[in-house]
Amino acid sequence: MATPTLYSYEPVKPHQLRLLKFVDYGTSVSAVLKTFSLHQPLPAYDSLSYTWTTNGDVLSKSWNLVINKQQLPVLDTLRPFIDVLESKGQLLDDRWWWIDSICINQSDVEEKAQQIQHMQHIYSQASRVICWLGEESSDSNIAMEFVKHLDKMSREKYHIDKLRAILEADEYRAKWAALGNLLSRRWWSRIWTVQEFVLPASISFWCGTRSVSRVAMCRSISTADKCPSVGIKETHGFIKANNRRRARGLHKYTSSEGVNVTLTLAALADYFSCMDVTDDRDRLYGLMGLSTDKWLPDVNYLLNTEEVCLRFAQAFITHYKSLDIIAFVSTQKSPCSSWPSWVPSWRNDKALVVPLMVSQSSRTQIGNLRTPAALEVDTSVAYSASGASEAIFKFEGSTLVAHGVVLDTVDGLAGSRRFQMAQCSEWEPEKGMGISSSPTDILTSLCRCLVLGRKDRYMRCPMPTVEFLRDFLQLLAPLITETNIEPSLEIKEWFSWTRSLLIQGRSFESMLREMIHAGIDVQGPAPNRDEYYHYTFFGRFFDTVIRMSLRLVVTRHRYLDR
Repeated sequence: MATPTLYSYEPVKPHQLRLLKFVDYGTSVSAVLKTFSLHQPLPAYDSLSYTWTTNGDVLSKSWNLVINKQQLPVLDTLRPFIDVLESKGQLLDDRWWWIDSICINQSDVEEKAQQIQHMQHIYSQASRVICWLGEESSDSNIAMEFVKHLDKMSREKYHIDKLRAILEADEYRAKWAALGNLLSRRWWSRIWTVQEFVLPASISFWCGTRSVSRVAMCRSISTADKCPSVGIKETHGFIKANNRRRARGLHKYTSSEGVNVTLTLAALADYFSCMDVTDDRDRLYGLMGLSTDKWLPDVNYLLNTEEVCLRFAQAFITHYKSLDIIAFVSTQKSPCSSWPSWVPSWRNDKALVVPLMVSQSSRTQIGNLRTPAALEVDTSVAYSASGASEAIFKFEGSTLVAHGVVLDTVDGLAGSRRFQMAQCSEWEPEKGMGISSSPTDILTSLCRCLVLGRKDRYMRCPMPTVEFLRDFLQLLAPLITETNIEPSLEIKEWFSWTRSLLIQGRSFESMLREMIHAGIDVQGPAPNRDEYYHYTFFGRFFDTVIRMSLRLVVTRHRYLDR
C-alpha cells in the first residue's frame, strides 16, 4: 500500500493569505486551500478562534485533512469542532474559513511573521468568528445558560443591591461554579485569543453544541463583577475574561471616527501578562494587532525572547523620550539572571486594570483599561515630577545609561502580606528642616499615599482630602477605641503591618491615637466598604494595598511615598 503523500504548501506573497473550504465529510474530511490577494476584495469568510492544545503545551496531530489528494496533519483540538459544525449543517455549506494552524504554513518562520501582520485585517474583516471553548462537560450547559440569564438580568437593569440579593443566594451556587469552570477553560488563558475576542465585528462562543453571543458574554462578566461575595471575581479565569471585556470596549472607541483614544502595546502586554504562551515572544507579537502604536518594531522570529523585549523597550524609550516603561519591571518576573534589569519580560501572575502609577489615564503612551465612560481626563492631576523635561539616556548594547536625581534615603518600609516592616534608623531632624509636621498633616499625607492622591482607580481625578481623611480615620478608629463600626479585615491586617512604622520619630499608631483622642469625630455614618466602588477611600485602598500590593515608604527627610 502506497504511503500517503503529505501536503506541501505553495508559498504565499506578503500581501496574500489562504482560505479554506470543506468539501467532504465521511471516512475522511476533505477541503480546498486557495490563495487570495489582500489587494483585492476577499470572498466572505468565517474565522475560528480556538486553542491548539487542551491542557498542556504538547501539540497532537493524530488525524489528517485531505487537500488535493494529499494529507495535512491537523491538530486534535480541531476535530470536535468540525464534528459539531457538521452536525449543525454548517460544514459543507460552501463557506470559506480562515483557521490559523491550517491557513498558515507554521513551518515557515518568514511566512508566519508576515501573516501575523495581517491578523488585525483577518479578524476584523471576517463575516463571523466562532470562539470554540471546547467539548461539552458535565456543567458546561449550565454555564452557557447562566451566561444568558446574567445577560438578561443586565438588560433589565436591576439595582445593584437587588441584583446581589438574587444572585448571591444559595440556589445560584452551582451556577456560579459552572461559570467559573467555563472561564477557566484554556481558551481564556491563551494570548492569541485576546485579539480574536476583541477585533471581530461578530462573534459567538460555542461550547459543545451550545452557543452565546459576545454581547451576552460581556454582559454576564460585567454582572458577575458586581457580585464580589460569590468568589469568582478574584479568580484567574474571571480576571482574564474581564480584561478582554475592557479591551473590547476601548477598541470600539479607538475604531470610532474622531475619537482620540489609545490602546498601547505596553498597556496590553501588562494587562495580559498572566496569559499562557507557547512562545514568550508572542507576549508582544500576539497583541500587536490590537495596538494603536505606529512605531512598533517588526515581527521577527529570528530574534530570541530577550532581543524582542529589549528592542521593544528601546523603541518605546526612543520614541517617547521617556523611561516610564522600566517601571513595569517591578511587577514582573525576570526569566534569568542575565536578563537586562531594566527590560520588562511581560510575565506576571496577575493582571490589573491599572497596575502602576505610570498607567495613569493622562499618560497616553501607556494608559490603562478604563471604561469608555471614564475617557475624559483632567491633565492637571498627572503624575509628572520631571515636568516636561525629556529623559537623558543612551544605549550601550543591552545596557541603559540614564541621568537621574537622588531625592532622599529610605528610612522605613511598612509591612505587607509578603514582607515584614523594615525600619533603618531613628528619625532625627536635620538643621534647617524646621519644626516637624503635626499628626494631622502626617496622617493626611499618609492617607494621600494610600490612594496615590487620586479619587478613582484610573487616576483621573484628585483625592477629595476631607472626605477621604474622614473615611480613613473612621475605618481605623475601631482598632483603638470603642465605635459603632466593625473593623474591616483588610484595614485590620494593614494596621498590623503599619502600626509600628516610625514617621518623624513617632509611630503611626501613636499619632493615630493622638488624633482620635483629640476629639476627631469618628461616630458619623460608616464609610463605604464595598471594593466594587473604586471612587471611595476603601475602594482606592483595596486597589493599592490589596491588589497592587504597594507598601508605604518613609525617608529620612520625612517624605512619605508608595
